[in-house]
Amino acid sequence: MSPISESNIRSSSEAAEAFVTWYYDAINKGKPISSGYVNANKTYMAAQHPPADLIINGRQLSTPEEWEKLLEQQRTPQLVLSPPSSTTTNITNINISKEDKPPTNLVQYTPESYDTHIINADYTFACPPDLAKKYSKNAGVRMMLTVTVSGRVSFGPDKEAPKQTFHDSFVLVPNWEVIARAGSKATRRYIVVSQTYRAF
Repeated sequence: MSPISESNIRSSSEAAEAFVTWYYDAINKGKPISSGYVNANKTYMAAQHPPADLIINGRQLSTPEEWEKLLEQQRTPQLVLSPPSSTTTNITNINISKEDKPPTNLVQYTPESYDTHIINADYTFACPPDLAKKYSKNAGVRMMLTVTVSGRVSFGPDKEAPKQTFHDSFVLVPNWEVIARAGSKATRRYIVVSQTYRAF
C-alpha cells in the first residue's frame, strides 16, 4: 500500500472540518440535510450506487428524509423534555404541517471533537472521465473518507435542559457534480454514503 500524500492528508482534514460545520449548523437551524447524502446525487444514482446506509440509535432508516423527520420531531416542544428513544420513537407516523413548523433552537447539536481517516485515496466510482484525468490520486480530491464526531445534544433552550452525548460516524465520497463546478464550496464536495448515529 502506497503512503498517503501530504496533499491528501491536508485535504481530508479540511473536508472533514467543512462537512462537520455544514452538517450540524444545518441541523441546528432546521435546514434540510438530505442533499448531503448519495441518494440525492444524480451521478451516483445513474451509476447504480446503493442508497446511503443509515443507522440511527440502532434503527435502520430507508432514506435521509426519515432522519430529517426525526430531527424535526425532536424540535417539537412537547417532545423536547424527553430525549428521543430508539425503542419508542415512531418515525413513520410523523405529521407536522408547514404552518406549524416547530422552532429550530429547542434542540442543539454541539460537536466537540472529530477525526477523519482516508479509506481510499484513489476513489473513482462514477467519476467523470474528465475529472479522473484532471485530478490524480494525490490531488486530495478522489478520496473516500471516514469522519467520526463526538459531542453533546441539548433538548431545550436553557442550561438545565436534558442533555445527551452523541457519536456520529460517516463515510463520505466525492460529490462529482460539485467538484466539476469551478469555485464550488468545500462543504458540498463530499456526500454521505453511510452514517451510524448513537445518543446515550
